[in-house]
Amino acid sequence: MAVVVVHMKFCNKIHKITVKQKEDGDFYLHIASNCPEVKEYRKLLGDTLTMNDLTDIRSSKIFSYDNCERVTMTCLVPNGVINAAWLEAGMLSKSRAKEIGENTVSFEKVK
Repeated sequence: MAVVVVHMKFCNKIHKITVKQKEDGDFYLHIASNCPEVKEYRKLLGDTLTMNDLTDIRSSKIFSYDNCERVTMTCLVPNGVINAAWLEAGMLSKSRAKEIGENTVSFEKVK
């Protein structure tokens, strides 16, 4: 199981994304969120991701317009979903993720 927490400070929302690989090779997805738009995004995604969703951006439902239209373009939740899924699939190193702790987006020299 892989868990990623997305802190969206601009909108003061927190999203806990959990992905667990199933026996059939697909992935179970759960998103706990205090954001109604992210809850709708999760509803549209469903609770199952396929390897194709993880590897083909053109057909991935994680980034599809129809599923993402409720969240803003700056929302990091779709990226959190792909990061959690890649961790669970072994496409990102869990030991490296544990070592670094986080990836960040910072706003520097904003005037």
